[in-house]
Amino acid sequence: HSNAPFFKANEKLLEEVGYIQHKGRRVDLVEDEEWLYQFYDKKLPAEIVSGIALDQWRKKVERDNPKILFLTKEDLTRNEDNQINDWDFPDSKKIGDLTIELHYRFEPGHDEDGVTAIIPVHQLNQIRQMPFDWLVPGMLEEKATALIKALPKHLRKHFVPVPNTAKACLEIEPDFKGSLYEWLSNRLRKLTGEAIPLNEWQPDALPEHLKMNFRVVDDAGRAIGYGRNLAKLQAQFASTAGDSFDKLAQEEMNYTGCIAWAFDDLPETWQFMQKGQTFVGYPAIVDEGDSVGVKILETQQKAEQAHYDGLTKLYQLVCKKEAQYILKNSGVQPALQLAYNQLPKHPILPERAGDFKADMLHLVFSSVFVEGAEIRTQAAFEARLTEKKSALMTVCNQAGKQINEIMANYQSIRQRLKQPGIAPATRLDVENQLGLLLYGGFIRYTPLAQLQAIPRYLKAVECRLDKQKPDSADVQGLQRLWQRYWHYVEKQSKTQAPVPELDKFRWSLEELRVSLFAQQLKTAYPVSVQRLEKAWNEMF
Repeated sequence: HSNAPFFKANEKLLEEVGYIQHKGRRVDLVEDEEWLYQFYDKKLPAEIVSGIALDQWRKKVERDNPKILFLTKEDLTRNEDNQINDWDFPDSKKIGDLTIELHYRFEPGHDEDGVTAIIPVHQLNQIRQMPFDWLVPGMLEEKATALIKALPKHLRKHFVPVPNTAKACLEIEPDFKGSLYEWLSNRLRKLTGEAIPLNEWQPDALPEHLKMNFRVVDDAGRAIGYGRNLAKLQAQFASTAGDSFDKLAQEEMNYTGCIAWAFDDLPETWQFMQKGQTFVGYPAIVDEGDSVGVKILETQQKAEQAHYDGLTKLYQLVCKKEAQYILKNSGVQPALQLAYNQLPKHPILPERAGDFKADMLHLVFSSVFVEGAEIRTQAAFEARLTEKKSALMTVCNQAGKQINEIMANYQSIRQRLKQPGIAPATRLDVENQLGLLLYGGFIRYTPLAQLQAIPRYLKAVECRLDKQKPDSADVQGLQRLWQRYWHYVEKQSKTQAPVPELDKFRWSLEELRVSLFAQQLKTAYPVSVQRLEKAWNEMF
C-alpha cells in the first residue's frame, strides 16, 4: 500500500463509485479489477517493480503531469451510470421539516438490503409510514410492477403486460406526496378504467428490498434497532423517543405552575437546533392537575390533544367560582355519580380513568370554550372567555340531564342482561357495545353532541332485546365492520393515544345499530352496511 496522494484519492473514489452499484442494484455499472490493472499498466514503465522505484518515478513525472495516476469518476463508470443520479437515488429524504439520511445496500438476503432510512430516536415519533412507501424515485417503477403483480388474479388480469402498465403509470411523474397506493389506484383507473379498492394492495407480499428499512440510532449514532415495520419500532421505542425529545425540547420552552395565561402566544410549530441538528416540535398548553404549563411536544397529534386538555383546564382555573358551582349543581344524582365512578375501564384503552367531578368539569368547559376554537394567543383566550362564559350553566344543565338519562338506562340494560332468555351471542355483542360506549371516563372523551345521541343508542339496545330476531346478513356485515374498526383502534393504540370518540366512523357504527335494531328511532344521517364498507375503503 502506498501513502501517495494518487493512491489515497483513487481508493476513496473507488469506494464512492462502488456505492453507485448499491444504488442501482447492479454489478455491471463500474469497471472491474482487470480494467484497473490495465489503467496502471499503460501508465507505468516496465522497470517499476517496487514501491521505492514507483515513488522516485512518480515524483519526476508529476512535475509536468501532477494527475497522471489519478482516476476520475468518468474513467471508472460505464456509460449506463448516467441513470444513477441524485434525483432518482437521493442520499436523504425530506419529511416535513426533517431531513432523513438514506443508505443503499445491494446484498439480497442481508437485513439491510435495499434502502435504509436512518432515524435518530428523538425523531422516531415524528414520522409516519406513508412518505416512506414511495421509497426513492429510481425504485418506484420496480415497486409499482411488484405491487400490481401481487394483486388478486381477477384484478391483475386487467393490467397485463404488468411491466408496460407500470411504466405507463409513471409517464406522469407523481409528486411523491400523500399515499402511494391512492396514487397508483388513480393512475390505473385513468389508464384502464379499472378501480382498485385500497384494501386490495398487498404491501406485505413485496420483496424485502422494495420495503423501506429503518435503522433507529441513539444520540451517538449507534444503531439501537432496525426493521421494515415502522409501527413496531415506534411501539418498541415510544418511551425512549419521547424522553429523548422531551429532554432536548425542555431547554427551548418550558413553563409550569401557571393558573392564568402567563406566557407568550404559541406558534403552531417551533423549530430549534440542538447538537447540530434541526428539530421541529409542537408547542401546547398542558394540564398539570392544579395548574397548567407549556411544553414542546414531538408530534402534532400529541400536541393537539394536550392543548385541548390544557386549555380546558386553564378555563377552569380562571373560572374557579363557576367550576365549584357546577360541581354542586350538576343535576346528576349522587347514586349515578357513584355508578359512573365504578364503570369498568375502556377494553382497548385501559389507561383512561373515570372521575365524575373532573370529567364533568372537563365536558362542560371544553364544550363551552374549546371545542371548534383555535386558541393560541392570550387575546383569543380572553375574547372566548368574555363571549362564552354566560353559556356555562346552560351547558351544565343540558349535560347533567343527558348523563342522568344515560346512567339510568345503562343500569336497567345491565339488569336485563342478567335475565335468562337472551341469546348468548346477543348478550355478548351488547356487552361489547356497552363496554366501548360507556366506560370509566366516557364523559370526558365523548363530545357533547355525541353524548346527546347515546340515549337513542341505548333505546335501540332495549328494542333489540325486546325483539330478539335472528341475525340477518346486514347484522353480520355490522359485526364485520365493528371488529375491523376496533382492531384498527387497538393497532393504533400501540404507538399513539387514539380518540375514537372524535372519529365519525365510530359513531356511524352506532347509527347502523339503530337502523338495524330500531328503525323507528331514526338515524342521524343515512347509513347502511354498503355505505360504511365504502367509507372504510376510502379511509384505509
